[in-house]
Amino acid sequence: MIYKNDIIRTISLLLLVLTAIVLFSEQTQADTLNQGMQKQIPKIIDYLNEHEFKTVGVLKFRVKKPGQKTTSSAGPLNSHLADRLEVGLILANPFDEARQLNIIKDASATAAKIDKANHLSEAGRKALFGPRFKLAWGNKSEVADAFLTGVVQMHDDNQRATIGILCFNRNGGGLEKACEVFDVNLDAETLGELGESFLLRGAFDGGSTQLAFKDHQKQKQQQILKAAARVKTQQVKFPLDDSAAPIKLEILYDGHPVAVELRDGQAFVAEPQAGQKVELALNRNHSTQGRLGAVLKVNGENTLYRQVVRDIDCAKWILSSDHKRTVVKGYQMQDNKAEKFAVLSKSDSAKRAMDYGREVGQIQLTVFKELKGAKPVPTILNEEDQDLIAMLRGVHPAEQPKNLGALKHQIRLAGRNGSQTRGLIVQGEQAANKVQTVKFNADPTPVMSVTITYFKP
Repeated sequence: MIYKNDIIRTISLLLLVLTAIVLFSEQTQADTLNQGMQKQIPKIIDYLNEHEFKTVGVLKFRVKKPGQKTTSSAGPLNSHLADRLEVGLILANPFDEARQLNIIKDASATAAKIDKANHLSEAGRKALFGPRFKLAWGNKSEVADAFLTGVVQMHDDNQRATIGILCFNRNGGGLEKACEVFDVNLDAETLGELGESFLLRGAFDGGSTQLAFKDHQKQKQQQILKAAARVKTQQVKFPLDDSAAPIKLEILYDGHPVAVELRDGQAFVAEPQAGQKVELALNRNHSTQGRLGAVLKVNGENTLYRQVVRDIDCAKWILSSDHKRTVVKGYQMQDNKAEKFAVLSKSDSAKRAMDYGREVGQIQLTVFKELKGAKPVPTILNEEDQDLIAMLRGVHPAEQPKNLGALKHQIRLAGRNGSQTRGLIVQGEQAANKVQTVKFNADPTPVMSVTITYFKP
């Protein structure tokens, strides 16, 4: 015989178990890097207000990979995280004047021009508090009260990372935490931005429903994490050396192909000499089906229009069965001109490598397949999701708004819609170089990402 009290106790026990399962699931379901950082922004703003820091800039992040030194040039992520944190601070910036922050626009670009600026030393930090920095809205320039930066530490599994957001201020002292350290899951986009390489084998066609499309993307993300780990541990061939690679990248100095050295799961080429003509050739694999979109970056800048946004948002070189080879001779500009690649002298290269400029010494290729089938049904996004998308783009409007409200609106709107010398590749002289614009709807998850290092500071 079952008594009423026994039934109540059983139901209560089941509810407790279910609650525990839900709580455990929520705790173990880690955010992506960008989601995790977005959640910390209100806490960072509170920290800055508590310490009465009014004018604040964000400097380039540093990255620590297992078994390697901490570096400011692991990949585009070093600069992209600073861009995204800056935009995130703008979007979350209070309108209350008592708590509103003055956000510096692209603090790293100004810091790169300051002699001996270096937030890792006391003297270098002091150098950053003398000059005036341009603010993100209006026409004012101010001396900074504090700077934010951060460190990304990858875990050994190549699938997770620990993030620390740090602050230093005008009153001296070292770096201190601006919020609690947090753990995140890595994804395909972040791996590419970290300079990791992978090749996703097989054909991937999107599903006909939103649910199927999302599940398909999630499955590919997991496959990419495993593929990148196998490349890193040399269990499989490096993508450039794999016959299944959809696009082969050829690097030419003075018209001659340069040999690529593969070691420890990474790719390297010899540094170009000053005065050499540098070209990059994209060759489509003859066995590949359908059109491909390629994002080709030098030092973190897209060779199309010098964009510095994430790869999926970049303009892409399109290769098809009718157009199997593209030779990129420089940074293609909007007016059908190209700024030829040039090479800095060795002394200039060393100077550039020590500042807060964008990535130095890397060539990156990311390949997207064309999205087939019905497009996924757009999801109605809440305000938080819209801000995350705007933060992911990490870019300011072309014209600087007069006030904070206008800036927030425009960012959200854009989110929707002697001896031999060797050195860094930079832009050089302009040349006529007409390109044709075609429509290409990219599958959001890349099928290949490759990083080649040509210069080590």
